Amino acid sequence: MTTLERVSKPLAAALAIALTLAAGVAGGFAARLVHLPLPWLLGALFTTMALSLAGAPVRLIPWGRPAGTVVVGASTGLQFTATVVAKLVTLLPLIIAAAFISTIVGAIGGLLYMRLTGIDRVTAFFAAVPGGMVETTTIAPYYGGHLEPIMVAQTTRVALIVIFAPFLVIHFVGGGAQNPLLAIPVVPWPAVLGLLVASGIIATLLSRTRSPSAWLMAPLFIAVGASHLSWVEGRMPDVLLIAAQVLIGSALGAQFRPAFLTRLFRLLWASCLVVLFAAGSMALFAAAFARLAGYPVPTMVLAMAPAGIAEMVLTGKVLGLDATLIAGFQLMRVIIVLIWCRTALVLFRRLADWTFGKPPSPPSS
Repeated sequence: MTTLERVSKPLAAALAIALTLAAGVAGGFAARLVHLPLPWLLGALFTTMALSLAGAPVRLIPWGRPAGTVVVGASTGLQFTATVVAKLVTLLPLIIAAAFISTIVGAIGGLLYMRLTGIDRVTAFFAAVPGGMVETTTIAPYYGGHLEPIMVAQTTRVALIVIFAPFLVIHFVGGGAQNPLLAIPVVPWPAVLGLLVASGIIATLLSRTRSPSAWLMAPLFIAVGASHLSWVEGRMPDVLLIAAQVLIGSALGAQFRPAFLTRLFRLLWASCLVVLFAAGSMALFAAAFARLAGYPVPTMVLAMAPAGIAEMVLTGKVLGLDATLIAGFQLMRVIIVLIWCRTALVLFRRLADWTFGKPPSPPSS
């Protein structure tokens, strides 16, 4: 019996992973048939989320999201040119300002989260701060934050923005926009595989040092170097970007559990309100700047959206927007949030004390 249990558990896990992957692919095909924007990502997300919330044995695909992110990073890095880098340098003051503004908006969202759920200050801060989903859940325990509310809030934040962003972009650019990347020749498969293998190895090593967004940034910089040295030129094959969308969408959807609709429902609806506030505020700021400076509104909205880097870069890339600009803004936001996390938390506590009053001191022993 013990031997059978040992055999059945890995087999059950493998079947659950296969079910998740199959559901993601099927959802992508269905979304493509009904002409959803970003069909492979949204279709996989909707399908796996529905199955997971219904209690189906949906499992996270091992290394699925990191693998998809490596593809997105490498694909974006191939687009970096000297002109692109110069443009990002000229926009650096705005990029830094947008990062700080998003943190302020996140702090206000944290106060709203505290009011709606009654959670403590540290947990509310990390639940609402627009850092990376992995990074915030890694750092929060060191400051005394509780992981479950943070995980619910951060998952909801990324998923909601990923769901609504493509529709918002389509509203601005129209459904008939042609992706300019389609005119670029595809990189030969041997070069692609070599680039992805090297990127995956270095990203794995960097991820063990807790480098922020290692799975995206390592392949991005490697692809930039390879492109400038003329080792790899062109665009990523479409089938790899489709696979990346399915893997990332399935990973997001699989994180929604039945408990989100029962025990954690209060955290879920509070997270939705906070996300709508934060995303709406940053979208208005991005649109205002885009109008004043003459930049495309959809690109700036994705660049300043308080969502996951890989998801926003992938959304911009598939919809034919400037993914390099989006990557620059998104990366700087996460880095700044992580750098001044301790100071921002102290300021947030003071703001919470001023808003709600100081918390009661623990009883002396």
